[in-house]
Amino acid sequence: MHDLTTMGPEAALRTVLTALLLAWAAWWCVGLLAALVDRRLAARLAPPLLRALLATGAVMAVQAPSHASTSDVDALQGLSLPERPPTAAPQPEPARAPAPSARVVAPGESLWSIVRERSPVADDAAVSDRVRAWHGANRAVIGPDPDLIHPGQRLDPPGAR
Repeated sequence: MHDLTTMGPEAALRTVLTALLLAWAAWWCVGLLAALVDRRLAARLAPPLLRALLATGAVMAVQAPSHASTSDVDALQGLSLPERPPTAAPQPEPARAPAPSARVVAPGESLWSIVRERSPVADDAAVSDRVRAWHGANRAVIGPDPDLIHPGQRLDPPGAR
């Protein structure tokens, strides 16, 4: 048997946990033998065996040794700091060119969707008025029906010309 007082705390804990694991394994073997001999006895022993299994899982999780050591930290002592910061300073965003006022119709778009995109908080009456204005400004491109626009058509907003 080991003298736990002369061991370090990790070695002592590992020894105690190993002894607990061996005791559990013995208890599990006794329960298995009892289950083979008498099923009624096994029914009475099953709950304590399951609790022991759960306790063993907890013990094994604690028993796993850690892999960190103080020598890893000592190896970093004395290293010089970098001359410049390790990350680059954020660059200012380039100035964006103003969005062109003309709109090229994409597949699936309508005058309503274009106006709604440009005025997301407008109510339906305001959108209807803006659709009529867009149609009036682009009648030569769209034609007489404001509900019939085609992908690729270039539409200018009202008052752009």
